[in-house]
Amino acid sequence: MEPESRKTPEVEHLRKAAEQDDVASLIDAMRDSPLEVKTFAVGLLGTVGGERARLTLVSIARDRWGEHPELRIAALEALASLVEKDGYADFLEQFITDENRRVVAAARRMLKAVDPEGLPVRLVERRALDHAAMKVYGSSGEASAVPLLASYLRERMEAGDIASAGKWGKAYAAVKALGNIAGPASVETLEELLARLEEAPRPADGTLAAARVDKIEAAARQALEPGD
Repeated sequence: MEPESRKTPEVEHLRKAAEQDDVASLIDAMRDSPLEVKTFAVGLLGTVGGERARLTLVSIARDRWGEHPELRIAALEALASLVEKDGYADFLEQFITDENRRVVAAARRMLKAVDPEGLPVRLVERRALDHAAMKVYGSSGEASAVPLLASYLRERMEAGDIASAGKWGKAYAAVKALGNIAGPASVETLEELLARLEEAPRPADGTLAAARVDKIEAAARQALEPGD
């Protein structure tokens, strides 16, 4: 991404450095430059290439405490031209969970572009249970996600917090994902959930918790209805 001040001496210096494959000058720009100039330099490192540029971009991408998310995302994008496809997908996988939310979203977007079929499996392997991951499981029909989703729903029932403000949305998303995945394992999980909800103490009528349980139950029953 080129900064708005496109003709500043600093930007012109970086552009000329890239034309001359001067990686050292591009790396130097990482020290005290404004964020937009750093981001421009990162993009140029991806264009110039070479092992030193690659190592610098890897270091920036991994620097979760020192660098802005925008710069880390730019480094991840720049690495696409410096790493072979399979290696790039494996590298991106390191950022699809347990990271800054913006970095996670960007890494998943990039990974989906290079390995669309592998993204759901990689999310399962990393036990991702955020809303976005559950949508990926459902939209892709990823059967390997069923045990993970089933475990989450059982945990919520055992903890008695499936209707709580912080949990019910995920429980609902898990049910919807299971409905989209379908298959015997999903059906078994949904039937178990309905049975446990039937046996569990019901929230008082008219409460928000009761409405949440009703919505989860309705989604589970709809998922179990025979298809057209």
